[in-house]
Amino acid sequence: MASPGLQSHYDDANPADQEPLPQLDDIKVDYHPHSQIPSTIHHFADFSRTRPTEASVPRNHAPWEPFRTRLDFEVAEIALKAALNADQTNRLLSLVHRSARSDETFTLRNHDDVRELWSTASQRFTPFQVDVVSVPYKNKVHEFDMHYRPLWEWALDMLRDRRLAPHFVFDAQRLYKFNGMRFVRFIDEPWTAD
Repeated sequence: MASPGLQSHYDDANPADQEPLPQLDDIKVDYHPHSQIPSTIHHFADFSRTRPTEASVPRNHAPWEPFRTRLDFEVAEIALKAALNADQTNRLLSLVHRSARSDETFTLRNHDDVRELWSTASQRFTPFQVDVVSVPYKNKVHEFDMHYRPLWEWALDMLRDRRLAPHFVFDAQRLYKFNGMRFVRFIDEPWTAD
């Protein structure tokens, strides 16, 4: 019991209802008031960022789509990386068809098939835009094509990806570590800053 005149607000409270006093190195998390998420205190050893485990991230069992098979994608990728022209691509595809001895079906027939599928794949995300950048240099204006993706649209693409969405943090936080006397703020991620 507290000395006379120094009454504690815990004196009349039920001991089970009292919040435990913080321990050295405890972490306090305050959320933005508009989030309506209450503050929490964690023992240092128990504190961690909540992140989905690899097992909880949905797997895409056909990441080569819109190509009909993985083999189609891999051959088209070789043609693209090698910068093969239409004739070279057609010869490569002809060779693959002649030599294929796999249970996997190879469906590409020609360069137009490859180009059409690359075009379809490129439309799954925000397409590149081209603007001209003019730079004055030595009394002459030089113009350059600048290829870019609009940042806002690209960010929306990332948010729509169900494999990435669980990794985004939307609620601002302030983190504090108890030094034995008081909680001292620290910043460790962009969403924990002002």
